[in-house]
Amino acid sequence: MKKILLAGTAIVGAAILASPAQADLKIDLGGHFRGYAVFSENDESSSVATGTGTTSVITGASLRNFDFRRDMEVHFTGETTTDSGLTVGVHAELEMGNEGPDVGAPPTLTSAGDDFNQLDEAYMYFSGGWGRVNFGSEDGAAYLLQVAAPSADSNIDGMRVYVQAFNTDVWDDGLVNGSTTDVTARLDYDNADFRDTDRLTYLTPKWNGFQAGASYAPEAGQNVVDGAFAPIATDDDVGQFENLWEVAARWDGEFEGFGISLGAGYATAGTEADALAGTFGSDNLTSWDAGVNVSFNDFSIGAAYLTSDTGTSGANADLTTWVVGAAWDNGPYHLGLSYNDTQLDSNAYGAGLADDLELNRWAVGGGYTYGPGMTFRGSVAMLDVDNGNGNNGLFGGGPGLTATPDPTQYQIAIGTDINF
Repeated sequence: MKKILLAGTAIVGAAILASPAQADLKIDLGGHFRGYAVFSENDESSSVATGTGTTSVITGASLRNFDFRRDMEVHFTGETTTDSGLTVGVHAELEMGNEGPDVGAPPTLTSAGDDFNQLDEAYMYFSGGWGRVNFGSEDGAAYLLQVAAPSADSNIDGMRVYVQAFNTDVWDDGLVNGSTTDVTARLDYDNADFRDTDRLTYLTPKWNGFQAGASYAPEAGQNVVDGAFAPIATDDDVGQFENLWEVAARWDGEFEGFGISLGAGYATAGTEADALAGTFGSDNLTSWDAGVNVSFNDFSIGAAYLTSDTGTSGANADLTTWVVGAAWDNGPYHLGLSYNDTQLDSNAYGAGLADDLELNRWAVGGGYTYGPGMTFRGSVAMLDVDNGNGNNGLFGGGPGLTATPDPTQYQIAIGTDINF
């Protein structure tokens, strides 16, 4: 009988361990769908003559002018507040049917190997009167507290761009010939060098409009499925980044009827082992941003700045972007315009360009809110490229050689943004 009782006790104990109490979280489903029809003129050349006395022609492909663009995610959030006042939650984002690569690190360089239905963000959080802690795959403090400038359409010319039809391969030489495959730059300015990375972030509560935060990740990258069982990674991988730190601060307030937002952030990461000199991962990566936004009645104006050494060794490997914008918002109506100046040094991201790139984009547009979380949007953008090649550029280098063209590109985008 005693053996039977002991066996029964063991079974009950095993059942208790196997069936832990579930957290009473309220589950919410959300997400977004962004759908656009886009017309673009990328000013690509069919050929470039490069010789004197002899004929030397380099040809490139032509590009279509019209296409559809869309981006969709589904978000899952579970949250509860305990009797002690602690708010506990989990959040996950699933990208739906996105075939192309997601944005990796640094912010204007795409990463390979992403698949359909990719898990974008997955983290848990705790918050209370003492602030908030995020743990998992989520943007760091530098991005979460960053101040954005007003925009024509935040999907087109905002702090984080989701729709862009400017062909980057044309920028260096006017041709679609794969000569700048490393430079797939989005013309935005989010301070988020490593988006898909598991990190720990602390954000202070707001005191008189002031808030600060800090983030840390031991290495760059997001855990894969069953990543909790993976062997501990090596710490001497060439070009792999480790010890990712971010700090940021922001103030939102009001002064004599003016709404004011000020913010700045700093991010840094070291390499486990330097890659080949002049390539991405050959040096520590450092980025910092600053922004200001002022609003009065229906009008707002602002500016933002971002600079990064891109984690590439060499004197000519920096990325610098500054943006100014203005907007008018009255009820469901929005009008806005912006100007973006991006300078990409010749060796930034290990691209090995013959010379620096300077990109100047103007955007103007508007929107109409036709229901809660639903907006109709339209914008026109023009991009002027200065590739600096002249007679000593990619196809130059000697007397009588023809300079490569500086493209001027246009984009018209009409679409809708639905947040649910």
